[in-house]
Amino acid sequence: MSTLVFSQTSHDLLDTASSEDVRAVHFVGSLPAVLTGDHRATMQWFLDHSTDTSLTGLPCDPDPRWIIDWLDGLAAVDALEPVRTGHSADYDDMPTYRLKRGHWLESEDLSLGRAAHTDAVMAARNQLQDDRDFPPHQVSVPNPYDLALFTFGSPGAAVTHLPVFRQAVLDDVHTIHNQHGNQVVFQLETPAVLATLDRTPRPLWPAAVRALAKQVARIFADGPRDATWRIHLCHGDLGHQPLFALTDLVPAVQFLNALRKQLHRLRIPMPAAHIPMCTGTAAPSVDPRFYRSLRHLRRDIDVIAGLVDETQPKDSGAALGLVETELDRPVLAVAAACGHGRRLVPDAVANAALACKLAHHTTDTPAR
Repeated sequence: MSTLVFSQTSHDLLDTASSEDVRAVHFVGSLPAVLTGDHRATMQWFLDHSTDTSLTGLPCDPDPRWIIDWLDGLAAVDALEPVRTGHSADYDDMPTYRLKRGHWLESEDLSLGRAAHTDAVMAARNQLQDDRDFPPHQVSVPNPYDLALFTFGSPGAAVTHLPVFRQAVLDDVHTIHNQHGNQVVFQLETPAVLATLDRTPRPLWPAAVRALAKQVARIFADGPRDATWRIHLCHGDLGHQPLFALTDLVPAVQFLNALRKQLHRLRIPMPAAHIPMCTGTAAPSVDPRFYRSLRHLRRDIDVIAGLVDETQPKDSGAALGLVETELDRPVLAVAAACGHGRRLVPDAVANAALACKLAHHTTDTPAR
């Protein structure tokens, strides 16, 4: 049976170069709820559906709906009171909160519980039955700004309370890294970045992009300096519906270039970036103009192409060729636009199979 590549950095995946383009498969993290009851079985699913293919990480996300369980749980926080209730069936049905008069939030109130969850997952990894080396465990880390924005429902309140959300996230990250070191990689996940730019008039983008890049860069700067990160940009997928329409890749490219600039100043490595190139309702474009902005992406940014759509396998393959043509290099990995948590099991299986096929797809793109 073939060996999965254990990867500290994205470039390690390229050391296995062969005559065909080298790409890994990246699983964003979530699986349908019926597959997530047992940590060992969840991780085994990813292994069983990626044979003969390198993985960027081995996830085991606790919530098929990303942060919905956590958001619902805030109703029990004494310092918060509901502004709007909801069952989170879609983006118009989500609960929001406000701070009670005379109260304040502590980072413990907002903990995602990732440290305890990771301990349990790492214990379950020891029970996996396989003769392959496993990639590092991929820990899902929502961007603190996203957590604050979904909690309070407005950018102003989110910015006001951002420090306590940031501390809650970083507490988990430091605890996990101290306990498990390079056995884990962290994936920072943020639909808020692209959603903010979608709501911002383009003449104001330079200021918005700088502010967003500084906010995200601070997470990497305040986290463990020797930790490995990835960043997952997102259009949202609650109910398998996007939070906003995907029109082009310009906002993703501008943000990632700005983030790389911020991190370079701080002497922090730029993480590999997952760029969503389709949504739960829109197949990957086969129009070359859609991908043209990728030629402006800094060449030292490793791209995880979020274009695997199991309902449109032909378009997914065509899109991969267009992406690598504009980048003038192979992508690091291929992936779905988001996690599989909102898919039915057969659809998740089909998406994983297509991802593995595209990982071995040969193009005319020059090798790195």
